[in-house]
Order: sequence, then C-alpha cells, then structure tokens
Amino acid sequence: MTYPTRLISSHYQVMVALLIGVFLVMANRTHTNQMVVSATGGRDTYSAMNVVYQVAYLAIQLPTGLFADRLNSVTMLATIVSGLAISSAISPFALTGLSSWSWTPWSSAIPVLVTGALYAVNGALAGSWWPFMNVMLSNWAPPDKLAYMYATINTGIPSGIVAGNMFTGFFYSAVEDSGFKYSFFVIAAVCMAWTVAWFMMFYHQPSDDPGVRPSELELLTTSVHPKAQLPVPWPEIFTSLPVWSVMLANFGSTVFYVVLIMYMPVYLKYTMKVDIAKNGFMSMLPPLGQMVVMYISGRSASLFQTKEWMDVSAIRKVFSCIGMAVPAVLLSVATAIPNSYIFYSFLVVSYSLSGSVFSGFRVSQMEMAPNFVAVITALGDIFGSLAMNLTHIAFISTIGSSSDQTSWNEICWSLSVILIVSLSPFVWFGNSKIQSWNTPKPSAINEPVAI
Repeated sequence: MTYPTRLISSHYQVMVALLIGVFLVMANRTHTNQMVVSATGGRDTYSAMNVVYQVAYLAIQLPTGLFADRLNSVTMLATIVSGLAISSAISPFALTGLSSWSWTPWSSAIPVLVTGALYAVNGALAGSWWPFMNVMLSNWAPPDKLAYMYATINTGIPSGIVAGNMFTGFFYSAVEDSGFKYSFFVIAAVCMAWTVAWFMMFYHQPSDDPGVRPSELELLTTSVHPKAQLPVPWPEIFTSLPVWSVMLANFGSTVFYVVLIMYMPVYLKYTMKVDIAKNGFMSMLPPLGQMVVMYISGRSASLFQTKEWMDVSAIRKVFSCIGMAVPAVLLSVATAIPNSYIFYSFLVVSYSLSGSVFSGFRVSQMEMAPNFVAVITALGDIFGSLAMNLTHIAFISTIGSSSDQTSWNEICWSLSVILIVSLSPFVWFGNSKIQSWNTPKPSAINEPVAI
C-alpha cells in the first residue's frame, strides 16, 4: 500500500513511481540502441532493429487499447517492466554474438534473429506501457492536478534519454569486456527492483488502497470518474472531431520530436563539425530544456485550472500553442541566421518549448472520455508511431548524408508548416469536456457534456 504520510499524498506517490517507470522504459531503450551501434560498428543492423521495434510497438497498440481499461494496470505495468528487466539481462549475450556478425549469406542468422526478437519484445512492452500508464493515472489524478501529474511523469522521457546515453558511456569499454554486460545487468536489476516495489505498494484504484488517508480518499472518489465497462463506440470515436484533432496534433508533434532529438547529433557532427565529446554535451541540451518546460507548464496549467482563470479546453489549447506554434515561429526565424551556433540555439529553445504539449493536447486525450482512455491513447500512439517511421523515411530519402546548411533551413521550414497545420484542428475543434459517447447515459454525468 502507499505510505500514509502527510509529506506526500498517495496520488503523488503514484506520480513519482510512474515517473521512475517512464525513466526506466526510456533509459532501457536508449542504452540498448547505443550498445547495438557499438556492437556492430555500423548503422545497417541498428536501422533494421529499430524497424522491428517500431513494427512491434505499432502492432500492440490496438490490442492494448481494447483491454487496458478492463485489466489491472498495476499488475500489467509490473509485468511490462519485469519483461524489460529479463530482456536486458539476455541482451548482452545476443549482442556479443552480433558483434562478429555480418550481412553475408554464410553468416549464422542466430545472433541477429535473437537480437531482433529482443527488439520486438521491447517494442511490444514499451508500446503497452503508455495505455496502461494513462489508465492508472486517470484513476488517481484529481482533474485539477492531471496536467501537473502527467507532465511531471513524462519528464522521465527526456531524462531517461539523457541517462541512457550517459550510462552507456560510463560502463562501456569494449564488447568483449565485462563492463559491456554489467551495464545491462544493472538496468535489469533496477527494473526488477521497481517491479517489486510497484507491485507491493500500489493499487489499481484509490478505494482499494488501505494507505490512502480518509480526506484524500474522499477527494479522489468524488472528483475522479469511476470507469464503466462499456463496448467501444468505434463509429463515434472515428467521427469525433476532438479525437481527430488530438491525433493530428500528436502526429505533427512527433515529427518535430524525431527530427530534433534524433537527427540533431547528425547536424552537430556533419554541419557544425563538432567533435564527439562536445556533440554529446550539446545533444543533451534539448531534452534537458524540455524536461524543465514540462514541469513548469504542468504546474502552470494546473494552477490555471485550480484558480479557474480559464476554461479547461482553453488551457489545453494555450499550452499546445506554446509547444507547437511558438517553435514553428522560432524555426522560421532560425533559417535567416547565418551563424550555426545561434541557429542551433534556436533549435534547442524550440524543442524545449515543445514540452508544453504535455499540458496541452496530450492531457485532453485522458479528459474527453474517461471510460476509453486506453483506446484513445492507443490511437494516438499509432499516429505517433506512423509519424516516427514516415519521418525517418523522408529524412533519409530527401536529406541523406547532406551536410549543407541550406538543407537544414529547408527542414526548419517544413517543420514549421507541419506544426501549424497539425495544430490548427486542435485549436478549432479540441475539447477537454467529457464527450457524449463516453457513456450511453449522458444524464448520469455530473459534468458538462460536449456534443
């Protein structure tokens, strides 16, 4: 059960635990990616493994979305992280064989098949995490604290990426050395420790947790809508403008994320000619800035909602604009700057501000239909995964290995257009009020119903 203390409430204990869980999911993936690159010395195998990961991530979304609202999220999240722990413990043995493997007909396929299987498992586990996490959060977060809790939990994304890169460098010496294996074993041990603590301390709903103080239990039971087991209203979801507006915003935001977080090291190395040590430091600036903005925007959005300074839907639109429209303007301005370091500074600020979307449209997906949080989250992840894969394909086919600043200016203009176009539907049609199709009995809902 959660620890009964006045220092930190039970729902904030859930928030901290989920934050650590997100951190571990992201650190595990980043660390594995770095180790695959180090083991193979090239990017062909790395690219192939990430395709496998993304396919598994995409394939698991609908099954998870259909059942996550009906299953115990505590048990499932514990299963996911323990699965990552087991995968991490097996990975070094597969990668040791992969280091001597080559793309030739006479090579043994076992190392690459085992590594591919591990990537598929990791992709499916990571893809399952988000719907179950959002269900758990929607059960425990008071409405006026949802943005703060969600944004704070998701600071685990950039911090996990940074930590995964730093952790790899700390342990890695060579594939054959013991340090290579120890890094995987440490991550596996930490994931398993989280699993045990999570399973022992937390419950699916506040009413099941004996550690919740009576005053907090009253707050949670009166403010958080209990979920009903209902058939998924697919026609209503697929024709809902608020749902589509969230999906499109997620698509554009993910394209922006992929280019700036995954390809900025390429810009630093080939266009700015930054050495690898300095590259590593400068590549950490965007996720660190995003982490700070996530926390501040989450606090601010919850304050606006608590004080009732703005309508909830308007709050989500304002923070979505800060996270997408403002970066679009900054990217356009950056193209007129001849100095590459100032240009990169604009990219860092733009990406940092994107953290505001975690208090914007990403929160709306949990507010508009409490009974179908997992389904809407899964649909959003499908759009995000498609955006990620299409961005990789577009980048490789159009830019390739080009190091010309003009090419990057064109990328910035393209990103500006994508951000504005994908944000506009949410500004027009986004709605955080509970939708009429959330329940077959609208009269039973105490909150205003958006039609």
